[in-house]
Amino acid sequence: MNREQKLRNIILDRYTSLRQFSIEADIPYSSLMTILSRGIGGASFDSIMHICKVLNIDPFDFE
Repeated sequence: MNREQKLRNIILDRYTSLRQFSIEADIPYSSLMTILSRGIGGASFDSIMHICKVLNIDPFDFE
């Protein structure tokens, strides 16, 4: 399982949909989908930190 799939699974375990997570986390849905489809490595540090903070997970869980 790659990092993006792992993140997708964590989000879907805690929220009803990716769109619902993006609304509650105040992240544009398009940005979230880009991160999940193109890779965490290409996303900004701030975006990944914000997602991890909202999900209450350690960003190093993706290594």
